[in-house]
Amino acid sequence: MNKPLEGVKVIDLTYFVAGPGTARILADWGADVIKVEPSFGDPGRKTGATMNMPVIDDEINPFYSVYNCNKKGLSINLKEEKGLEIMDELLKDANVFLSSYRTGALNRLGLDYETLSKKHPHLIWAQINGFGDYGPAKDNPGFDTVAFWARSGAMIDTAEKGTTINPPIGFGDATTSCSLAGGICAALYEQQKTGKGQKVMVSLFSQAIWNLSALVASTQYGDEYPKTRKNAISPVINSYRCKDDKWIFLSILEHERYYNDLCDVIDRPDLKDHLDFSTTTKGKENARELISIIDEGFSKYTQEEMVQKLTEKDIAHERIQHVKEVLEDPQALENNYIYEVENRDKSKTLMAMTPVKFNNIEVNLNNDAPTVGEHNDEILANLGYSEEDIAKLYESGVLAKN
Repeated sequence: MNKPLEGVKVIDLTYFVAGPGTARILADWGADVIKVEPSFGDPGRKTGATMNMPVIDDEINPFYSVYNCNKKGLSINLKEEKGLEIMDELLKDANVFLSSYRTGALNRLGLDYETLSKKHPHLIWAQINGFGDYGPAKDNPGFDTVAFWARSGAMIDTAEKGTTINPPIGFGDATTSCSLAGGICAALYEQQKTGKGQKVMVSLFSQAIWNLSALVASTQYGDEYPKTRKNAISPVINSYRCKDDKWIFLSILEHERYYNDLCDVIDRPDLKDHLDFSTTTKGKENARELISIIDEGFSKYTQEEMVQKLTEKDIAHERIQHVKEVLEDPQALENNYIYEVENRDKSKTLMAMTPVKFNNIEVNLNNDAPTVGEHNDEILANLGYSEEDIAKLYESGVLAKN
């Protein structure tokens, strides 16, 4: 696999999902990423237990591995002066400092942008937070459930009318990590040209608003959310249940072009060119009635039978799958979107891979997520610390290892 960020050094002071996910993306693209943790580790190491996953760092921790593979692990106490000295040594030749700590915590540690940009003007300082740097919520804790889902409107306006989404863990985090990784790469391009760093910022709230950008515009012109599938945005852009209780999502963006073909699919040739349904405008005006008609047509066939009928007419559609079904989806497997990895205990786990590929679909997976402080000695030796120096740092509690 091509590694366009080979030679780039990233110091990863992040926790849970969004920040670590950003660093994982950069690591997959070839960057040398050092994960810095306190002695008790990233609290995200325990999250998998809430989702029925094993949590044994030196054997198997699949949730944590997803966001922390391909990194080296360093555990230092940043509340100690010597711990901050080690961090400063790391930053001297690093390209990127990445953090998801809240700004107040970074200020107390002297790791805020204003301080570091003066000491290390070459450094790209990147932060991911909940709500942004300004406004009344700037210091609020910002997990994706509250900042991405709840405050943005996504939790209620993308759900079926009358309920809310119970958001899957990490969904908003993972999308936000993609944006921050891209922003860091843009800053790296300028760093290469000028030798100077800069501040790169993204928040979970901003990412959600961008993801909802079409709704941000449309709701100003009378488009109301949440919707119901019984009165969808368009009757031909909607979900339909088949005879075997499986679902298909129909996605006809050119209503007039495909309407008559759809009539054949649902065995209603009598409705071809019908004045009440055959145009985008009329279809929307009479959405409830048309949806009921299409519902009846889909209910006569199994999902597989309906897929065949829609495919023959070249009508855009897709089976609505459960995540568990995606684990066996040949499209995901053959493109290495999902890849079987070996855990430390030699067991196997199917893992989602970071989405961007360069030149080919090979997977760049060199090592599992590091245990707490796994690479302490190696990293400090590279910084010029002697074995005696390192031993003293362990004795004083500045260094820790799992």
